[in-house]
Order: sequence, then structure tokens, then C-alpha cells
Amino acid sequence: FDVHNTILATVDLPPSTYSDATKKAGYINQVVDSLAALPGIESAAAARVIPFNGGTRYGSSLVFPDNGERTDAFFHWNAVTPQFFRAMNIPLLQGRTFSPSDRGEHVAIVNPEFVRRYLNHRQPLGTVFLWGAEGKTPFRIVAVAEGTKTTTIGEEPQPQLYEPLTQIVNNRQEIDFVMRSAIPPATQLAAVRLTLHRLEPMAGVHVDAMYASIGLAFLPSQVGALLMGSTGLLGLLLATVGLYGVMAYSVARRTREIGVRLAIGARRIHIVRMILKEAARVTGAGIAVGLLAALFVT
Repeated sequence: FDVHNTILATVDLPPSTYSDATKKAGYINQVVDSLAALPGIESAAAARVIPFNGGTRYGSSLVFPDNGERTDAFFHWNAVTPQFFRAMNIPLLQGRTFSPSDRGEHVAIVNPEFVRRYLNHRQPLGTVFLWGAEGKTPFRIVAVAEGTKTTTIGEEPQPQLYEPLTQIVNNRQEIDFVMRSAIPPATQLAAVRLTLHRLEPMAGVHVDAMYASIGLAFLPSQVGALLMGSTGLLGLLLATVGLYGVMAYSVARRTREIGVRLAIGARRIHIVRMILKEAARVTGAGIAVGLLAALFVT
């Protein structure tokens, strides 16, 4: 997902005011519409979970009513509003996002890893499976979205399932909102913060660019890259000093030979070319071996 053109806002609602799920849903819709109307905001959405800021994983059985097949599944779960995929720049590979007309049934969006592991060669769009309390709630797949990272940068592809936020009983007072900005996100933070305070003055609000919000997730990779880069530069420096030392020693031992060559008519340029050719031969062999070793290691 896009971490550079997105803004993350976390709102902690007062429990005494928003204990009713209907009122909370109304507030979420109002916030999403107000944020999307801000100049420079291309889309806005709400989500139960934001990647790298928390996660929900389910281990459950999926039952397919077309043939009664039961499959044990383990996947990342999230509940989002329809514009979530656009706001996070997560492509929909097949199908459509959620819509208000879905309220009459339970729908889901899955990723390709979910399809590969659990659908057993079924065409994903329109596939119905039973899941939920006691495994009796039918869910229909309406789209396949590209997979995303959820917990760590280096994780292997994981199955994912999304539900509409309006489809669940949202008992959390903390709501996350994501926005996609057409201009640098840092210039939008004040306007977003002002809008959220205007809609609910008693709520706790934290607004930041997405990259800053999940910066800790990138820290191990950045530290590792810095250490590897520093080690590589140190190795290059040592190799350069070593090569210089070897060539200087070799030339010093051949001082008499070089004097004789000059005495019988060799020009200085010929001597320099001879030394550089020998240096290039040694360096070229080392580079070739090093590149092969690096290719094998990576």
C-alpha cells in the first residue's frame, strides 16, 4: 500500500457519547464525507485496523455450500469502508469495492493468497462460503484485492479478508481514518485535525503522515541496509588500500627493470601503460570473482 501519499488519523471517541453503534456509524460516515471534501484529498476511508499499527488474525473453518467442503483457514482480517482500497492505493484485481446495496447480505473481499490457499480452484467472484459464529453465516466474495504487508516488511504473502465496516458490530471507541492526498501529506495535517475537532470536540485526535506513523516498521530494514552499506564501503576501502599496496610493492621491486627500459629507449607512457595493464588484469580478475560470488549469495 502507499505510505508516501497517505495520511493516518486516529480518533478516540468518548464512550459515554458513542456507546450506540448506530450513532458511531453515523459519525464515521460524516467524518469520511468531510475529509474527502477537503481540498487536495482524493479519497478518505475508515478502517478497523491499519497495517503495522495492529492486526487481527482469524483461525477458523470455511464451509463451501456448493459441495459441503470444509477447509481450515488462517488469515488476516479487516473491516473497512468502500474507499479504503483507493485511499491506500491497493489495486482491485477483480470485481468491485463494497457498496450500500450490499447490506442485504454478507460480502467479503479477499486477496490472491486467500484464493490460492482456500478456494481450491474455484472462480473467486461470486463464491459463497460459510464463516462466522458457529460457521453458519454465508459470505459472498465480490472482489480480489492485491495483497499487502500487514505486520512486517519482510513477511511472506498472507491470506487476507476484508468486510464492510457497516457489516460488523463495531465495539471499539478508537477509529482509524486514512486519506490519499494529491499534495504533500504534511501540508494537510492541520486541515484534517481541524475537521476532526470540529465534528467531535471531545474526541482524542492524532493525525500524521502514514510513513511517519508506521516508521518503526521500516526501522529494522533501514538499520540493516545502513550496516550492510557501511560494511560494503569499508570492504571497498580496504580492497583499494590493499591493491595500492601490492602494486606499489611490485613497482618498487622492478625499479632496476624500469630503469633499464628507460635507458634503452622506452618512453614514460609505455612504462605507465605496462604497470596499469598489470593492475587492470589483477583488478579485473578480482571483480569477476567478486561479482559471481555476490550473484550466488544474493
